[in-house]
Amino acid sequence: MTKRLYYDDSYLKDFTAEVLIHTQIKDWFEVVLNQTAFYPISGGQPNDLGSIEGKPLLKVMDGPNRTVIHLMKEPLESTRVKCRVDWSRRFDHMQQHTGQHVLSQAFLEIASAQTIGFHLSNTYSTIDLDIEAITSDIICSAELLANQIVYENRRVETQMVSPEEMTKVNLRKESTREGIVRVVTIDRFDISACGGTHVRKTGEIGGIFIQKIERVRQRIRVEFVCGRRSLQSYRRHLEDLDRIAKNLSSARQDAPDRVVKQLQEIQQMRKSLHERNGKLAKLLAEDLYRKASSNQGTKIVKQLFSGEAPGFLKTLALQLLEQGPCWILLGNLGKQAQLLLAKSESLPGDLPLLVKECGRFISGTGGGTATLVQAGGTNLEGLPQALEWVESQLATIRLT
Repeated sequence: MTKRLYYDDSYLKDFTAEVLIHTQIKDWFEVVLNQTAFYPISGGQPNDLGSIEGKPLLKVMDGPNRTVIHLMKEPLESTRVKCRVDWSRRFDHMQQHTGQHVLSQAFLEIASAQTIGFHLSNTYSTIDLDIEAITSDIICSAELLANQIVYENRRVETQMVSPEEMTKVNLRKESTREGIVRVVTIDRFDISACGGTHVRKTGEIGGIFIQKIERVRQRIRVEFVCGRRSLQSYRRHLEDLDRIAKNLSSARQDAPDRVVKQLQEIQQMRKSLHERNGKLAKLLAEDLYRKASSNQGTKIVKQLFSGEAPGFLKTLALQLLEQGPCWILLGNLGKQAQLLLAKSESLPGDLPLLVKECGRFISGTGGGTATLVQAGGTNLEGLPQALEWVESQLATIRLT
């Protein structure tokens, strides 16, 4: 068994321990100490990092028989070792995890929403609430209550509680752990069974800010940041806003309205452009159909374009089909080789098979319906060959 020093003191940065097990597994080493301040990955909280005898830790995780396994790239040469916890990472996790306790209790009080999941990543944290919908008023109220608890700088205390004593503890969420349970209490606000690392007072959380809300599998996921992360997030968002404002030649406070206005203008321009492109496609279709060659009395429209928008070929093909019975072979040289084959419903031929064979020319794949197929590929030089090959195949099909 490994004595877990972080249970009693989450602020412990340096400690000395005895090496109980030192085993090489492939390219790394598994080390078990008689005591450790390194938190193993557990309960949604990532593991601590740091060093043992100046050699970096790769990972810390729970082992058998209540041990803690420390994964290392380099072997240890001593059985009594000096260890150092990466304090910046540890304190960040303490802020986020304590902030999670506060925010979870806030949502429970405001919306009777129980937290059923917690995850702490490198840049943000999330909690999953057992509700299917949430309002902006609930979100704001929960965030306000959580930060009020931070401002009041309430005590955060931990204690080991026996099974007999647990019957008297009013936990936010019932614990399934057997035997002695570690309980974390935020003064007059939250009581939770938890083995993680936490700050001593809520003021050290440094602020709790909700960044995003999304619905995941009939539950609400709340993304948030605390402490130093909230400052980093604020700076990043402010830099983004300043960059947007600069590009719009507007003041920071006017940027959101300017963005909305420009999006509306862009939407109107796209609508006008779509209408204009439709008219141009019709005129072009009439011209191409008129000039198209015939095979067995059926028009074959073959044309290679360059730099057209992705939807151009399909718009043109639909206009061509309105001109009369025809085969359509279109290509577009853009970032990729784009191929479109279409035919009137009255004409024979297996378009899906033809476009599949064209894939070898343009190094790509495609598909579609019986009358219109498209393909994309990386080989631009093969696109003209693909069009020529399809045209040659039409000579073998009885078109009329």
